[in-house]
Amino acid sequence: MAPRLRIPFASLSADDYISRGAAGHVFRISPNIVFKCPTQFTDPFPQQTEEMEESIKKIEAEKSVYHVLMKRPHPNIVQCILCVPEGIFLRGMESTLQERLFRSPTATVSPRTQERWVRQLTSAVAWLESLGLVHGDLRPANILLDANDDIKLGDFDATVSPGAELLVASEPFCKINEDFETPLAGPVSEQFSLASCIYTIRFKRWPWHDLKPRARGQRLARNEFPVTSADRLFGGVTRRCWLGEYASIAAVEQEVICRLGRTVAEGEAPKLQALIEDDAVLKLRAECEEFVAKQALGRMV
Repeated sequence: MAPRLRIPFASLSADDYISRGAAGHVFRISPNIVFKCPTQFTDPFPQQTEEMEESIKKIEAEKSVYHVLMKRPHPNIVQCILCVPEGIFLRGMESTLQERLFRSPTATVSPRTQERWVRQLTSAVAWLESLGLVHGDLRPANILLDANDDIKLGDFDATVSPGAELLVASEPFCKINEDFETPLAGPVSEQFSLASCIYTIRFKRWPWHDLKPRARGQRLARNEFPVTSADRLFGGVTRRCWLGEYASIAAVEQEVICRLGRTVAEGEAPKLQALIEDDAVLKLRAECEEFVAKQALGRMV
């Protein structure tokens, strides 16, 4: 028999399928909940067996990160609702940052929204750093947006501890040297990725977007970066991050806050939002637990 994608729960169908990524597949459970699970096939070919094993490994790694984040949540990180043996229940989002920025050539993003995104993204990455984590694959496709157009950082299957080897290298969002080798995970690697994300937000294009991948990678490896002077607010931050001049992501966050002229009072808003979302997550968790219980009951019938 030809291999077929194995759907994790009997009540799900192809109509619930949303997307496939490096780690696995995503299904829609309800308007506010999605389910991320490893890639599994019935009657797999030998090469698909290897893919399945790698996918399971990635999802289990992501679960371990979400176990930490469920205890120490952040308003700009995707909320994990429930982890089960089959996969991960997550808060549903509207789109990725990549989709939002490039949905059409004429689509625009207001400067105020750009500034909010830079602040939110930097805050999320700094929060991971405070938890002893390096995202490891920071790029617009892994940055999500909710219904309020707020940043929610997700996709933690490549997340590692500082000092570990990076698991992926997605140019132009990963720092490389002229031998196309990556540094160890840490502030230098992470702020480079952050810089390329900030540049993409501010200029609505990737760094050296008009070059082929190899030529683009060579320029970045030689520390030849696009001009950022047109971005008077964050251009200097972007360049310093590319060069790895900040000692930590926390230092980048403080620089961003300073440039935005934020006050302490404004900083209280995310805390209030987090409290509101805590209550919402409890309701969503109950919904997920009910869903899982029904699936188990269906298997017994």
